[in-house]
Amino acid sequence: MKLNRLLAVIAIFLNLCAINAAQAQTTQPTNQHCDVLYAGQTTAVGSVCITVSASDVKLDYLLIGDWKLTEAHAWIGDTLAGLPKNSSGNPQIGLFPHQADINSAAQYSFTIPVSQLAVNADTFCNAEVFVAAHAVVTRTVAGGSGDEASGDDGDDDEKSAKSAKSDKNGKSGKAGKSSSVSTSSNASAGSGKGMTHTVVASTSTGKGKSNLTGKSEQSGKSGKSGKSGDQSGGGSGQPATQTESAWAGAMEIASGGSWARYFSFTNDFCVDPEVPVVVLPPACFNVFGMGVEYPENPVTATAFTPVGVTGTASAWLNTYSALPAGIIGGSLISGTGLIVGGFIVGLGANSDVFAELYLDNSAIPSLTFESANVYFNTAGAYQNKSPLDYDVPLTGNAIGDPIFGGWPLNGAPEIMDTIIHAVVCSVISE
Repeated sequence: MKLNRLLAVIAIFLNLCAINAAQAQTTQPTNQHCDVLYAGQTTAVGSVCITVSASDVKLDYLLIGDWKLTEAHAWIGDTLAGLPKNSSGNPQIGLFPHQADINSAAQYSFTIPVSQLAVNADTFCNAEVFVAAHAVVTRTVAGGSGDEASGDDGDDDEKSAKSAKSDKNGKSGKAGKSSSVSTSSNASAGSGKGMTHTVVASTSTGKGKSNLTGKSEQSGKSGKSGKSGDQSGGGSGQPATQTESAWAGAMEIASGGSWARYFSFTNDFCVDPEVPVVVLPPACFNVFGMGVEYPENPVTATAFTPVGVTGTASAWLNTYSALPAGIIGGSLISGTGLIVGGFIVGLGANSDVFAELYLDNSAIPSLTFESANVYFNTAGAYQNKSPLDYDVPLTGNAIGDPIFGGWPLNGAPEIMDTIIHAVVCSVISE
């Protein structure tokens, strides 16, 4: 099972690479998150990607192989409590706010304004976002064998009625010929009911065995809807249409209920495309410095949400008196609130700016600095920008020792603002 899933994910990745190449894209955008689209619980038939901008989100359904979309239903919110569900906790796709009937396409996109999402627009940045993306997918399969089972049990809220058994057909004539006809059933999922497996009706004429009454054998009974996939009732070799319900993601919406799934991601994508983003190497994370107030060097550390970084909820703008001493200290804190070290920053005897950053390896062993960025300016002048645009970049030493630097400052202000940012990495033992 694990091998099959790995192969399916590889197939999806290769297919998406081909799609991106056709669109002249070589890498996945940094503001995009994708998850696998599964039909019948286990069959990977494509992916669903969400791309976030400041004003809207784009939700792309991308199918692979010969699978095609006929319906799409989507809900996006910042808490699963707002997802339309029935009394059993199963999703009601007929009540999803974003729906489309599709004419058998390999791709489809919703573009949704943030104002139409089930989210708090004020806290949408850095929020955990939940996506319930449902689809009805089809493909053409060889008929007659009855072995195209997919294992789709159907969603609890999407069950359709059992298809009727076919009538007895084909009274024999003089030659004892019979006609076998297989019927199909197909229920729409648009109202919350699931799709059945559709079988294309076929008629085969041949010499059939007649009994004493001259009636032919019973034609094949059609399969129960929402169960085991297409079955051709009369042994016909004609092509048939396989129809499946599909969900993106691997997390259950209702534990113990239907197999409906969802996926989630942290919305770190609210950065203006023109703002450079700090790239985190493997096993690395962002930290910011929060000044500590002492009687001899008072400082105000104001928290704010930084741009140009991911995985960090808060940074601190440290405001302090630059004259006469102008020296402050504080802690280097990760986005999870972990203190990994400290810093000292201020003015020297010649009004030169200096900064020193150090790590506390007694708390967390084997940490190193990858890089650091320091902002200095007159209090009140700061406008939110990426650490890569701060005044002073520092290069880490990769051995865990403190890093420091000094720079001339012409006309030191009486009150100064300072921001300390660093990328810290864990040493991975080989």
